[in-house]
Formats: sequence, C-alpha cells, structure tokens
Amino acid sequence: MQQPIVQLVTAKVMTAQWGWCHLPLRMRYLPEDPLAVRLDFAVADATTPNGITWVFGRDLLATGLILPTGEGDVRVRPHGDSEIDVELISADDWCVVRTPSVGVRHFMARTQTTRHRWRALLDADLDRLLDDILRHA
Repeated sequence: MQQPIVQLVTAKVMTAQWGWCHLPLRMRYLPEDPLAVRLDFAVADATTPNGITWVFGRDLLATGLILPTGEGDVRVRPHGDSEIDVELISADDWCVVRTPSVGVRHFMARTQTTRHRWRALLDADLDRLLDDILRHA
C-alpha cells in the first residue's frame, strides 16, 4: 500500500474571534481516499488533544489555485499571485487559512502522480477481471 503524502506549512489563519496568527498546518493526501485532501490543525488544549482536521475535495483545492471555487463550508481562491485562501465555515464559526501557493502546488503535483499510479493499477486490475470474465463466458 502506498504511503500518505504529507506536507507541512506555516499558514496565516484568521477567525472571527482572533486576528491573523501563524499556525502550523499539515496537508495530507491518503491514496486509499484519492478524491480528498485533509488539512490538519494542531491544537494544544485538553478539549481537542488530536487537533482538528477538515476533509474536502482534492479538485476543490486544485481549482482554487487558479480561480475562486466552492460553496457551502469550504471555499478556495487565489490571493494575489503567490498565496491561496481556504475559507472553512462551520455552524458556529469560520476561519480563513492563507498559505503560499507554491507549497500547495507542490503538494498537488505529488498527489497527481499518486493518482496516476493508482489509476493505472486500477485499470490493470479491471482489464484482468474483464479478461477472466470473457474467458469463462
């Protein structure tokens, strides 16, 4: 099984209660869930010992590098030429995560390579299955 793709970045985060602050952020891609990406926020308090994770579509992040996209609880848009904003909205609160685009582009390129390998393996398995079915028909 393939290993997760992980990239650590320092993001600027703004919430309704707080102004901008710098926060470590981990972007994760799991090959067994190829359509999603995860943003992990490390939170050091007793109520959320493992931090907070937002899961959303990989394609939403990819499109947001180029043009504003998303509706509902996740929206992504370029911020100038060198940054990207991810807006996360819950029933109780919202935050904007701003990070350099170059790191997100690098992360997305690594996930694309993995998706191609995953797709090639799946195609080969489907071809073998179809051949087996046709031989026994």
